[in-house]
Amino acid sequence: MNVLRIGFLTFIPFLCALLSVAAGVNAQEAPLKVKGGHQLGETAEQFFAEGREKLALSECAAKNFKSVDKSDKRLAKQLCAALTDTRQQAIGGKRCDYQTTGDPDEMRTDTFTFDSDHLVKVELVYALPSAEYNYRGLTFDKIFAGIKEAYGPPTSETTTPTKSVYGADYVAHRDLWLSPHSVILISEKPGPGGATTLSAFTREEYDRTMKAGEPKPANPLE
Repeated sequence: MNVLRIGFLTFIPFLCALLSVAAGVNAQEAPLKVKGGHQLGETAEQFFAEGREKLALSECAAKNFKSVDKSDKRLAKQLCAALTDTRQQAIGGKRCDYQTTGDPDEMRTDTFTFDSDHLVKVELVYALPSAEYNYRGLTFDKIFAGIKEAYGPPTSETTTPTKSVYGADYVAHRDLWLSPHSVILISEKPGPGGATTLSAFTREEYDRTMKAGEPKPANPLE
């Protein structure tokens, strides 16, 4: 699978936090959207032709690197080439990932997965708040509360007791929302250096993942 990671360029896109649904529509049946204008199931061509992705490609085509230091221009050109290549692969139907640094204020990384020319999965990884980063980041509880407010109680909830290398006790949470058209999964890696992963799948992608064997949750102590 091809993976593109884009981070430091000021004109390279990052999306706002959390998932949203159209106002006034039943949340369980509405198309699942990501703030910033993207929507699960949309075509790759549509994805890269709107919002910040459109701006990034436009700046790359114009070779407008005024906002980038001279020492970084070579890397900027490489990233532009990679972005263009990823777009072509996604539109061509190849399964590939497009990754950005997300929102720096939330210490978040975003990954968009394309398959057969459609956006089939969005994964947002939030670092837990810590003194090292001025307490930036988002806790599992805050992310869970936002999803629950929009979608109601989860379809299933799982908790797993864990211990840190220092013997501290933690509880890792995993919550799943199933609907006919989409699936939301929140999984937690608690403790120092931990993170919360918010994933949204098309139902077809989730069923395919389950059939292939769902990846085991990461060991919170690793």
